[in-house]
Amino acid sequence: MDKKHVPEAMNQEQVQNILKFIDSTQSEPVKRAIFSQLGRECFACGHHAEHLAPFKDNVQAFLDIINVEQKSKYWESLSLSEDQTELVLTGRKVEGCACAFADCSQPPLSLCHYCCKLFQEMYFKTLFNREVEVEITEAFLLGHERCSTLVRFR
Repeated sequence: MDKKHVPEAMNQEQVQNILKFIDSTQSEPVKRAIFSQLGRECFACGHHAEHLAPFKDNVQAFLDIINVEQKSKYWESLSLSEDQTELVLTGRKVEGCACAFADCSQPPLSLCHYCCKLFQEMYFKTLFNREVEVEITEAFLLGHERCSTLVRFR
């Protein structure tokens, strides 16, 4: 018999439990390292750099998709400050977190603090071709009704 080995599909509950374990038992530097890497992987595996490539020379077209065409499931608006040093991302009201790893009881808050933060830093650094610092100002996992962000350009 020549049966090809087929691995079991990823068990999401196992991964969620491991992430909750890390979040509840590890130091902040360890959590930052692990969850930041998770954010990097989400950005890379989701092929977000390729998705953003058409907007590198026309960021306004990207902003129009969000602000004018209202085509984002999660973002209500993206507003540049007058001096163009900050971008305010206002999220839509949501009933849950966008992250599948947060779809469990008592999700790890490091998903917001490190994973989502790093993901967004990579996202907006790629879009604007500038170094950025992200501050999560509202998050569903932190008790808010939307997820919003302040992006500071460096």
